[in-house]
Amino acid sequence: MTTSNRLLLASTFVFSLAGSALAQQNTQNAPRLSPDQVAERAAQAQARPPATPAPPVTQTPPATPAAAEFPAVTFGVVTFLQYAAELHEMDGYNAFDVTRGYLNIQARLSDRVRVRFTPDVRPTTDASLNRNLALRLEYASLDVKASDGITVMFGLHETPWLSFEETLNRYRVIAPLFAERLELIPGPTDLGASIKATSGRTEVHVGVYNGEGYGHAELDKYKSIDGRITLRPFEEGSPAGKVSISGFYQYGWYARDRPRNVAIVMGSYENTNIVATAQYLTATDNPFIARDVERRGLSFFGEGRQGPTGWAGVGGLDFIDPNASADGDSKRRMIFGGAHWSQHGRGRLGVVVTLEQVHRSVNSQLLERRLLAQTHVEF
Repeated sequence: MTTSNRLLLASTFVFSLAGSALAQQNTQNAPRLSPDQVAERAAQAQARPPATPAPPVTQTPPATPAAAEFPAVTFGVVTFLQYAAELHEMDGYNAFDVTRGYLNIQARLSDRVRVRFTPDVRPTTDASLNRNLALRLEYASLDVKASDGITVMFGLHETPWLSFEETLNRYRVIAPLFAERLELIPGPTDLGASIKATSGRTEVHVGVYNGEGYGHAELDKYKSIDGRITLRPFEEGSPAGKVSISGFYQYGWYARDRPRNVAIVMGSYENTNIVATAQYLTATDNPFIARDVERRGLSFFGEGRQGPTGWAGVGGLDFIDPNASADGDSKRRMIFGGAHWSQHGRGRLGVVVTLEQVHRSVNSQLLERRLLAQTHVEF
């Protein structure tokens, strides 16, 4: 045995003897209990209730976020109410009317799939010249968000131009927008399929449609191809960052050898207090006759406002040439007035009062004049 092992055994033996001696000393120094005290402590131990074991500790897993509930359905209403008074060669005719009223139903089936169903009530005139309110579908669409910047739309849905123009000009309550008023684009929606893509300061919307407009069935095999591109050429933070330039083209046919082609170029500017648009329109159209008609138009619109809510002043000026090959049929339309917009929770109320006048361009002959008091109700 080595010397280190012998030293280790000796140390262990010494510490064992020391521990035994210390334990014996503590036993001798402990107070001794009498037989009565021992019996009393035993009785107390028997009366004490047994200790309840502590419940096992369980770890609660972290709560997971609740999944979105689908479908998520929302309902909304948009209605245009008006009072119109004819002030020129109409024997003082005036009337209260509903020029638009629809129930907007939208359902999100998932984060990327949305359905919209919108019946629209609008005035129509039948063959007996009776004016009635007719119910038509304006939207019955399926929208799929293919990626963060790309949406595919199918069914009765927005066409590339008029719905876009409404995002700049909120006064469709006054009258249909320029191209629709000239009956060159039959309405803001149509049956078809389209794709909308946004990247940076550029937006493109292209689609194939029946071409008849909402509320009308397809009559033949011919379709319309509509496309729009919108550019913001300047940096967002620059003074001209709110300027946009848009181009639109529709290539289609009413029937064989009867074209329906419309081209529009528009510049616009929008900020909190000013909205201004200027657009030039040219069209080759042949809806009813055997020869093509070349149409031209120039339209300006402006709004000065306190903001999205509050008081606003509006004005518009249109130059219309319904047939470029004919002389003396050009018209000039002017409208001006004021409005007040207010927000009520999720609803919006606009009250608009305007004076509209139409003159013949060649000699400034007054053709139409009317006073309009209208409300735009949306929630």
